[in-house]
Amino acid sequence: MTSTTKEQITLSSLEEIKHYFKTNTRPYYFISASHFNLMHIDDWVNNLKFINYIDCYDGKHPNVVVPPYLPHTLPSCIEDINAYLLGHKSVVDLIESEQNDKSENAPHSQAVFLFFDNELEEMCKRLKIDICLPSNELVQKIDSKIETTRLGNSAGVSSVPNALEHIDSYETLLTVAKKNNLGSKLVVQNPYGDSGKTTFFISNEEEYNKVSEQIEKENIVKIMKQIRCAGTAIEGCATNAGTFVGPLLTELIGYPELTPYKGGWCGNELFPEAFSDDVKKQAAEMTERLGDALYKANYRGYFEVDYLIDLDTNDVYLGELNARITGISAMTNMSNFCNDTIPLFLFHLLEYSDVKLTLSPKDYNLKSITDGATGSASQIIYKTTKAEPKIIETAPVSGIYTLKDGQLNLVKESYKRRDALKPNEIFIKRIMGVGEYTYKGADLAILFLNKPLKESETKLNSFANEWIRAISNAYKLRDLTDEEKQLMDRYKNSTGFLKGFNKDKEETS
Repeated sequence: MTSTTKEQITLSSLEEIKHYFKTNTRPYYFISASHFNLMHIDDWVNNLKFINYIDCYDGKHPNVVVPPYLPHTLPSCIEDINAYLLGHKSVVDLIESEQNDKSENAPHSQAVFLFFDNELEEMCKRLKIDICLPSNELVQKIDSKIETTRLGNSAGVSSVPNALEHIDSYETLLTVAKKNNLGSKLVVQNPYGDSGKTTFFISNEEEYNKVSEQIEKENIVKIMKQIRCAGTAIEGCATNAGTFVGPLLTELIGYPELTPYKGGWCGNELFPEAFSDDVKKQAAEMTERLGDALYKANYRGYFEVDYLIDLDTNDVYLGELNARITGISAMTNMSNFCNDTIPLFLFHLLEYSDVKLTLSPKDYNLKSITDGATGSASQIIYKTTKAEPKIIETAPVSGIYTLKDGQLNLVKESYKRRDALKPNEIFIKRIMGVGEYTYKGADLAILFLNKPLKESETKLNSFANEWIRAISNAYKLRDLTDEEKQLMDRYKNSTGFLKGFNKDKEETS
């Protein structure tokens, strides 16, 4: 490790980066509903804590901090959850205690969020915490699917044939489609929102009418030709040294066993045979170009890109760009490739430090293309597919499991995903537990597996289905009582992470 001055450290190798974070004294906080997105980053970064709303590990994870329940307005989004956490007295006390007895030149504490807003920026400022993310204003701008398309065009990364227009009727939609040679089967996307909820597949007027209100309220939507495609996902990190790129993953989209939404994301796979070398190379190079374009637009750090591979032409198209850590960040950073080099997310933390990085992305990115998919890993996002709310009566603990007579067999409770790497083992991260309520699309658990999951783009294989049946059997749900139904009216706009549901019910009764 070479120091150019007292104030600045220069890092030029992976080994120096590893040592820098192993000896880190700066407090880092990942503030979110759970620690899913940055699982195991604390194995690499000393002094990192996860400040979370739900405890997936029943108090057993040494770096997960879940503050005691306090009555509060139930959250309607992740930003509300983060505001509750950051305003909680025990969290404030923790942060302030870790800022005490620091020298004047000591680095500021830093916070990472999955989602944040202007209120959270102000809260961090009052607590003297730096947010190591681009400004909320810039993130919101980049996060628009309309802006993503334009950014991709400027970087030479093309989308599926499309038009960006305001749509006020089915007739207008047909006119736009005809003018741009998009065909009669269309995909319409709103600028913002969960792709499963704001991506609409339209081939006739009846399908349009079901979602017309959501489409017509937008100033501009993206209208695309509907292609037969495979979804992919890849993450990158735009830095002053260039754009670093992670391995290319498949995506599970719209499987009815796992999501109620036709365009809904519900898992990923990482294995050598998933893509040709040419597709991997294309995706990596396109991601580098996007990252460099983002950096020129003042966006720094971590991002994720969804690509669509046309199964008829093998063309690779830009799908979406997410200006943040995402649902594949855990898969990326826990992959064999990142375990053998360093997690991609460390480059993000360096970009927001006072360190000068002189390591070129060239070798890292080449290894990501050639070695990024060594071994086999996959994840299933196990969601509630039924519309009516239920109460959870039994739920699995987080840990390592095998199958026994088609049922989950707990090997041991654990918070370490990489302790379950045998082909017949999986790691289950429980999200929702006993006493909580489920709702349409709620995440119940995340399964990390060691084999591919898809038989085709429309069908899961027998391995995946065995585990889905087993996790489904492990969750016992009951109907709400009349009293609970009345109480649930208060929560109809909540996120579903209702820690206080039973407490509030007891206080009401």
